Amino acid sequence: MPDGGTLSIETRNITVDHADADLGDVLIMPGDYVMLSVSDTGIGIDVDNLQTVFDPFFTTKPPGAGSGLGLSMVQGFMEQSGGRVLVDSELGHGTCLTLLFPAIGHTAVHLPEPPSRPLRKASRNARILLVEDEVAVLDVLTKSLTRVGYMVESARSGGQALAEWGDRSDFDLLITDIVMPGEVQGTQLASEMRSRLPDLPIIFLSGYSEDAAAQGNRLRTGEIRLMKPISRSALIDAVEQALAARSNRGLSSER
Repeated sequence: MPDGGTLSIETRNITVDHADADLGDVLIMPGDYVMLSVSDTGIGIDVDNLQTVFDPFFTTKPPGAGSGLGLSMVQGFMEQSGGRVLVDSELGHGTCLTLLFPAIGHTAVHLPEPPSRPLRKASRNARILLVEDEVAVLDVLTKSLTRVGYMVESARSGGQALAEWGDRSDFDLLITDIVMPGEVQGTQLASEMRSRLPDLPIIFLSGYSEDAAAQGNRLRTGEIRLMKPISRSALIDAVEQALAARSNRGLSSER
């Protein structure tokens, strides 16, 4: 943060149950976790560098100023410990690193398998445009949405979304990651889709903590921001909230 800024440190207890691990977080085993999130409001990391920040010896520093082993060692430690490290960054807004540590109690307790929960169904038919560059995340989110009854079209970048689906007028909701490869980022995609579908509700996906996100970006009416990693229940709740808000606006305009 060369011009100053805010460094936010957030801790939180997270429980991933069997259903969420199956559909919402395939890379995380069910159980209790402690989340440590560190966010800044600095210059951010560009998309190309964001793809390689965990590579050994990768650094943007000049020779002699750093080995580029810090983040790769953090990633290795987290994976060996059964945890996970996530990074999200928005150029010009800041960067967030999130560590998920398996929580360990004083005494090991083996819990029985929880009874299977009835699969929640979508309350209405809706067509969703889902845009996410990480293949594993895109696959999990698509399965989560289609299994409850939503119709989903997907893309791995903002540019692909506009090229393949930009002229469609039958989408009820846009769900998009904010930082993606290519020139069309999530906010730009949202603006372009809103120019064609003014009432389109939007859900943004981000790795920022809520406080850092609120400082960097102000949400407009009809917009929701979800923090990664996202459980299935939180995703479906957000979709239902966005669709309900759109329906309510439509009824108000008719009156």
